Amino acid sequence: MSKVTILVNLGTPDQPYEKEVRTYLKEFLSDKYVIRLPRLFWLTLLNLVILRTRPKKSAELYRKVWTGWGSPLLFHTYAQTGHLRDMARELDSDVYFDTAMRYGNPSIKKVLYQLIEKGYKDITILPMFPQYSTTTTLSIFELIKQLIKKDKNYFSGVNINAISSFHDNNLYIKACANKIRSSQKILSKPDKLLFSFHGIPESYIGDDEPYQKECLHTAHLIAKELKLTENEYEIAFQSRFGKAEWIKPYLSSRLEELPNEGITNLHVFCPGFSSDCLETIDEIGRESKEDYIEHGGKEFSFIPCLNSDEQFIKALMNIQSVPDIKLL
Repeated sequence: MSKVTILVNLGTPDQPYEKEVRTYLKEFLSDKYVIRLPRLFWLTLLNLVILRTRPKKSAELYRKVWTGWGSPLLFHTYAQTGHLRDMARELDSDVYFDTAMRYGNPSIKKVLYQLIEKGYKDITILPMFPQYSTTTTLSIFELIKQLIKKDKNYFSGVNINAISSFHDNNLYIKACANKIRSSQKILSKPDKLLFSFHGIPESYIGDDEPYQKECLHTAHLIAKELKLTENEYEIAFQSRFGKAEWIKPYLSSRLEELPNEGITNLHVFCPGFSSDCLETIDEIGRESKEDYIEHGGKEFSFIPCLNSDEQFIKALMNIQSVPDIKLL
């Protein structure tokens, strides 16, 4: 086999403890595509303030969701990779699958070099972010371009292609709808379904940043597949960080307002997360639930991410076969 597809997710600390979380956060928050403040100002603030206070709190949160197999994000991404390998064998496909993380381990650099050493020359990068963003997808692509630029001879004869977005892929949309439908069969009927996406600063939105637009499109396509009316669903953005304005509506604000609008039974689904992680399990499943109930909500149900659902694995097999960007 000479073809390989690498599933690339955001990343995770190696362990749910302060030292490992600090190492992870330093790499993540040093990325100029994630934080666009002036570099000298931001790196000084990061190293002298944030990395001295935030790791301890974040480590406590990671310990709440940590599993016997490690981080949920890493576990689910490995599981998806394993299911794709099984499917490839069943289909007699010549594509091999592997896993890498943008931050932390297994690193993109290490995985790329190992695969090239094994003789793989036709590589496809599949960022596990359905909606394209400069903060995630572009950051992955630029890191790979930097690796190529630094070691041109090593990458000689290698082709690297990538998938930039699959926010409107029909199989992905149907997988999301099926996940919601099957989950709701065992839950009471909600007053509303809320689609929650990770937020980004409003200042990032522009011609090169279609993230908000793609999130809205994804949600509307899923709602259409579920035959929902405009009053039966809405969209919000979570995980705001810092004092800057982020894209709205904020999930936290809507959780406070919805009970007063007569919405006391809420279902939340996160189409922008391919795998359950800290931001879904704890932020949505625990923190958001507590906020909603505290403000008068009666029932709150978090519908898990797609993870290794069979329909999503089939969707990924389809998605990885049609790369739309050439990196090398």
